[in-house]
Amino acid sequence: MTILKGEKIGRPTNYTQKLADLICARVATHDIGLTRLCAKYDDMPNKDTVNEWRYKHPEFSAQYARAKLLQADLLAESIDDIASESLTFTDTDGNTRHDAGFIADKRLRIDTRKWLASKLLPRAYGERVQHDATINVVSHEQSLAALE
Repeated sequence: MTILKGEKIGRPTNYTQKLADLICARVATHDIGLTRLCAKYDDMPNKDTVNEWRYKHPEFSAQYARAKLLQADLLAESIDDIASESLTFTDTDGNTRHDAGFIADKRLRIDTRKWLASKLLPRAYGERVQHDATINVVSHEQSLAALE
């Protein structure tokens, strides 16, 4: 490959709406984090650049936030796929067994995805919190009597 004078090499670093759209589309359609996503695609800028753009460009920040909400659904949906994975082996007695390390890894992956989804989209995937309150109505006369 011949590099011409003035030709840029490496990942793009100049913000454009087209690149912002690409980044957000990939975030919204992948269940991996920004670091791995930037490493996976050569046409993506570095994660630090993306985060800098989120700070500098409010419209990109809002677009990126919407993409993360869509990603929360992907994370939640992938939990079922992870849970249905199975790794078994046959022990020396001929019994089929599940690999404990594999199960622990699955549990960690599922718990991590549940946590991420609950933080990205708490209304859908967060813990349900029930607030109970008791309100005592006190009349003006009762308040005055209590002060005496």
